Amino acid sequence: MRKTIAYYGTCAARSRVTLASKRIKQPYYVRQIQATFAPGCLNLVQLSFHASLDASVPTSARPDDPSILAENGQVDYLVGDGDIKIVRHDLEIDEGGTYLKVHAYNQDWYDHAIDVQIEIDLVSDRTPVAPAAGGT
Repeated sequence: MRKTIAYYGTCAARSRVTLASKRIKQPYYVRQIQATFAPGCLNLVQLSFHASLDASVPTSARPDDPSILAENGQVDYLVGDGDIKIVRHDLEIDEGGTYLKVHAYNQDWYDHAIDVQIEIDLVSDRTPVAPAAGGT
């Protein structure tokens, strides 16, 4: 089942903010990240994305949680200026009870909005029923 987790907030000038999803009870696949950067961001707002076992939302540093984009990239964050960045990214989170976080680091002298959607596919918690012995 596909779900979209929406994040919206403000990151004050020269600061950081972390936004966390509600607890995702079952395993899932991250399928797509969409981040909107308003005109005037000038690539000064970095957005990183994290999978976590806790709901903490640090404001003085990035979360210690693993970055979703860290595995193969030269950087593990997105930046933009009047852009909508869409990242298709198949990543399995095989543990239930986790949180997805968006961390914003605003290096600009102006406040900027955070506007992110992360699409996930929940792994079904229904176990297929095997046919009865001797049945068809």
